Amino acid sequence: MTNPLEYLKKERIVELVKTLVSIPSVTNQEQGIADWIYEYFRSLGLSGVRRFPVKDSGDSVIGWIDGPPDRPSLMFAFHLDTFPVCAGWEGDPLTPRIENGRLYGLGSHDMKGGGACILAAVEAILASGLGLGGRLIVAGTTDEENWSRGAHALINSGLLESCQGCLIPEPSAPATLTVGARGRHVYHLAFQGNTAHAAYDEGINAVADAAKVVANLEEIDMGYHEEFDVRGSQCVIGFHGGGTLILVPEEADVYVDRHILPGQTAEEAAAQIREVVERAGIESTCRLTWDERPTPAPAPYVVPAESRLVQTVKRNMERELGMPARLCLQRSVADTNHFAVHGGIPTLVWGPQGGNTCQANEYVELDSMPTVTRIYIQSALDLLGTRS
Repeated sequence: MTNPLEYLKKERIVELVKTLVSIPSVTNQEQGIADWIYEYFRSLGLSGVRRFPVKDSGDSVIGWIDGPPDRPSLMFAFHLDTFPVCAGWEGDPLTPRIENGRLYGLGSHDMKGGGACILAAVEAILASGLGLGGRLIVAGTTDEENWSRGAHALINSGLLESCQGCLIPEPSAPATLTVGARGRHVYHLAFQGNTAHAAYDEGINAVADAAKVVANLEEIDMGYHEEFDVRGSQCVIGFHGGGTLILVPEEADVYVDRHILPGQTAEEAAAQIREVVERAGIESTCRLTWDERPTPAPAPYVVPAESRLVQTVKRNMERELGMPARLCLQRSVADTNHFAVHGGIPTLVWGPQGGNTCQANEYVELDSMPTVTRIYIQSALDLLGTRS
């Protein structure tokens, strides 16, 4: 038995990310890559390899390197799906292209580069023959860019109940360890007015009333988290109503994206929106609902800085990078929120660097990937321990 780090090769990491990028896996079209991951996990000899179907999406896949059953487990997780191809790509987005130390391809940064780091880490641990002091779970999830139904399939399976921590290689800035995230809620304001002929000063215009409310939403104080220097945010993401008929529109719908901070709740944000509606002086009625989705909303969370998980990964990052690591919050949401809040698993994010994320000509920095992989390997050894 030898140190797994001795088996880690950059060339193998590059080979893995090229393979992952070349397999199409746009959200709700992930079955092809799920099939590949399933067979790959089996070929490695992982224990417990199984699929969890996600309707109209693709299977989430799980397996693990076994450890003593009475010991806690750790999870390495990555999502399999990508955003669709957008305009502006130079060349085929599914044909990986390497230039100046960057690998270009759809999903290369979010997050097939990170997925390759995880797979390379698992290969190195297995090749070393080193026995782990606890179970190392490896999971590929589907539907992450949509509802995170793949993450919930794993949570609901019961297989994660002994899991004491999770590492996810989402795109990261240099020397930053993400220890939490803002939460996200989508609010629906349904306005009901009263129709009439548009040529006369009659009726109650739902669209005009909705516009008054939207104009006043800027008054809301989103809050500020001093420790992480981040504010809450709000964005009107939908406004629908009326048409070309010569009628006063009696219905309008507004959708508001709200990212809330740790310590804030969906109900508190809803109360702020209701206050805006009341102050707007509209004639229409307004019904407010939120989180109309098939999975629980991704609530905010923070893993305590003093926890063993944070301190272990942070120490390994600083040793590997040769500089202090800054703790930060993820500005948006991901599977991380679901594993942390709904699965009760402290979840951290550290992944490779790159650019044009979820845009045309997305790329991952190849030199950053071995560093991420080494930190994952060493953190697994430190957190799980080893056995002869």
